[in-house]
Amino acid sequence: MGRHVTVSGVHLEIEEKGQGRPILFLHPGEGLQAGRAWFDRLADNHRVIAPHHPGFGGSVLPDWMGTVDDLAYLYLDLAAELKLDNAVLAGACFGGWVAAEMAVRNTNRFAGLLLTAPFGIKVGGVLDRDIIDMHAISRAEFMRRAWADPTKGEIDYTRLADTELAGIARGRETLAVFGWKPYMHNPRLKRWLHRIDIPTHLIWGEQDGIVSTAYGEAWKSDIPNATMETIPNAGHYPHWEQPDGFASRTLAFTARL
Repeated sequence: MGRHVTVSGVHLEIEEKGQGRPILFLHPGEGLQAGRAWFDRLADNHRVIAPHHPGFGGSVLPDWMGTVDDLAYLYLDLAAELKLDNAVLAGACFGGWVAAEMAVRNTNRFAGLLLTAPFGIKVGGVLDRDIIDMHAISRAEFMRRAWADPTKGEIDYTRLADTELAGIARGRETLAVFGWKPYMHNPRLKRWLHRIDIPTHLIWGEQDGIVSTAYGEAWKSDIPNATMETIPNAGHYPHWEQPDGFASRTLAFTARL
């Protein structure tokens, strides 16, 4: 299922499963993680391709890379390398931000864009906190805000191997490299969302305490003809918390393309 490729000089680990229309899925700042029921559901009738971002998993973070722009161009090159055609570009949380940055640049290889609670735009005023500072709150507070049922997201770190713990720490450090300042957004991105010229669908957890559904409505209003729906009993990571609900909505979107 996992393999390694080198694209534009960057060594990437890629998870891949299934056959059919490709879905290029860009993961959240928490990584791909082990629980992938959503992945298996989508792979029943799609070719799901999920790269580990540089600095996550087995992907290497080069010393010259440090912006979301870099990731957008890297994944556009990956799509070309994989010869994707009529694919679905999907991203969740931080990965949704990257997917949107790709879509304002070039959508030639994609038939649709699916964004799940993306970071990436500035909606409120200078002093307004559109995105909760995940690095400034306790882990308990983060779990309360990120999950409708925090017990579903609990990880017993005492049972993890040192290599797994090191990987988690490395991923969190990498997320800060790409999104620390300005915090998890590009101040200019909102002005370019009108360039997205493929069908776009937004999915949001109704209990998301990291980025609100109102933030989602701002995305929807600036992307031409975008649609949006919410998932009950889900927080910021509906693909983990409600994998069946996430998969069914994703498949309904891909069927319309």
